[in-house]
Amino acid sequence: MAEFYRLPHWMLTTLVMAVALCIILQTQTISYSVRRLKISWVRRVENGLECMILLTLFLFAVLLAQVQYALFCGFLAPSAYHFLRQLIFLLLAVLGVTVTIGTEMIWPFFTIGGATVLLPVTEKVLGSAYPFFFMVSILFFLTRSAHICLIRRREIRTQISSASIKEAIDILHTGLLFFRQDGTILLCNHRMDTLAKEMMGMPLQNGKKFQEFLEYGTLLEGCKRENLGGQQVFRLSDSSVWSISSYDIPIRHRTLILLAADDVTKRWDAVTLLTQQNQALEKRGKELRHTIEHLQAICEAEEIARSKGRVHDLLGQRISLLLRALRDNQQPDETLLMDFIHNLPTMLREDRTPDPARRLAMLKETFQKMEVSVEIHGALPENMAVADSFAEIAVECVTNAVRHGYATRIQFHFFQNECWRMTVTDNGIPPVGPIREGGGITEMRRRIQRLGGTMELYTVPRFSIQIFVPKEEVQR
Repeated sequence: MAEFYRLPHWMLTTLVMAVALCIILQTQTISYSVRRLKISWVRRVENGLECMILLTLFLFAVLLAQVQYALFCGFLAPSAYHFLRQLIFLLLAVLGVTVTIGTEMIWPFFTIGGATVLLPVTEKVLGSAYPFFFMVSILFFLTRSAHICLIRRREIRTQISSASIKEAIDILHTGLLFFRQDGTILLCNHRMDTLAKEMMGMPLQNGKKFQEFLEYGTLLEGCKRENLGGQQVFRLSDSSVWSISSYDIPIRHRTLILLAADDVTKRWDAVTLLTQQNQALEKRGKELRHTIEHLQAICEAEEIARSKGRVHDLLGQRISLLLRALRDNQQPDETLLMDFIHNLPTMLREDRTPDPARRLAMLKETFQKMEVSVEIHGALPENMAVADSFAEIAVECVTNAVRHGYATRIQFHFFQNECWRMTVTDNGIPPVGPIREGGGITEMRRRIQRLGGTMELYTVPRFSIQIFVPKEEVQR
């Protein structure tokens, strides 16, 4: 160390500051190293090596301080601290070799080279070059301390520890609670603590009491116990549904209890929707069974209604023609009367309904003989069901206009765009007061409603009927 007396004062001061910085960084490195999880003996030996490096840096500082400030009022001879320097180097070398073998990495072995300058024999061999190698050793330990400090800090942030495990459990959506049989809580994550506050109004303090509370305790307002598939669940004020299960976990000679809370809101919503659909299906099933049981009566009623309509149409036309002749003081045609008499039973028995266009033509031809004009404008709908209904209604309209309104001119207009439309007007006497719908108009309205359409009656300025049948309803 005598060669250091040749160095300038500023250089010695710089070396002292560098060693002080090394000590600070190495102390931080030891702090980080100790905070790591002690997984194996190698990690413990690594920590011991870091402590030995700190002791080596302190010895560097003592040697420089004695040179810089002439500690103990004397010069530092080459053999000063001979035994201590050799002992520290020996311990550091043993730890360095052990860590190198344990980690199978070469970097810990380099610390032995950095500490070689402590040996008195190295000082004798290097002679005047010793200060240079001393400074290189200090730079090596400074760089190493900074590098190891960053590595250890990164390890602490990414390693699995008790704190990281608690943090990971806290971010789970599932609630977890571990406690002993006497109720002492060992671990409770944030979700379970929140659920307990929402149900009890207070944080968890005893696991066994909370388990008993779940069985028969009084829940806060807005929380309810429900049943889901034979299992008890808890519906909270925010409409979420939770299932809390208990598990016994044997560990050595004791048993821990785990309460796990699972969010079953989606399952609850699905079961609720399924229940509603089942109820709707059951209701429709009852209606269907009722319809099937009364199907014969419904068919008979439909057949009676159809027959009544047919009789109404046939008799209505003939009665209207006869009334027209009597009102005009005309002698009814004997041939026509005989034709009515002979053909009426046959026509009532037979159901040979012509197509809609032919029916309108026959209607026009029949009433034309009695000087009743039936005018048809436009074409019938291409849909046969709608066309047949319009033809049936046309027959009923002509019969009613002639019989009740004494009409001599009936006009039919057929249109179509988004819907099929039929308009009926006549020159008969308008009805006085509200129209009382009888069998004919009721049957007309029933036909239109079957097709999804509407029928409107107007009395001013003249009697008219407007019928609308949407095309979408019929195609559906």
